[in-house]
Amino acid sequence: MQQSPQPATFDLSPVLRAYVESIDVWKKNYENLAKSARDIQGFAAEGLGGNGSASAAPLHGAGTDATTATYDNAVAQWQKSGEDLFKRFVQNQVELCHFFGSRWEQYLSLPDQVAHCRSVAEFGSLQQAFLTRFAADYMRESEKLAQPFAEYMASLGNNRHV
Repeated sequence: MQQSPQPATFDLSPVLRAYVESIDVWKKNYENLAKSARDIQGFAAEGLGGNGSASAAPLHGAGTDATTATYDNAVAQWQKSGEDLFKRFVQNQVELCHFFGSRWEQYLSLPDQVAHCRSVAEFGSLQQAFLTRFAADYMRESEKLAQPFAEYMASLGNNRHV
C-alpha cells in the first residue's frame, strides 16, 4: 500500500535557530562587557594603590578611555543585534498579515465565483485555477519569508569568521 505524499509544511526551525544564536551572541557580548567592567575596576584599583580607596584622584588615562570605548562598543553591538532580530521578526509578522489578508479575500470571493459557474467543467476550471494560485501564493510567500532569515544566518556565519 502506497502512502500519499505529506503536504509541505513551513519549517520554523531556522527562525528559532536564529533566535537562539542571537541570544548566544548577546550572552557572549554580555560576558565581554562584564569582563571589561571587571578590568576597568581592577585597573582603577591598581591605579589607586591597590586598595580601591575613594580618596585617591580619579583616573583619566588613555588606558581607561580605550577600555571604556571597548565597553561602549560591546554594549552598542549587543543592542544592535537585538534590535536587528526584533525588526526582522516584526517585519515578517507584518508580511504574514498582508499575505493572509490577501488570501482571505480570495477565499471570500470563491463562493460568489462558484455560484456563477454554469457547468461542471467551468466549476472544475475555477477550482483548478484557485488551487494553482493557492499553491503558488504559499510557495512565493515561503520564499519571501525564508530569504531574510537566510541572509541573517549568513551574516551570523560571516561575523564568526571575523
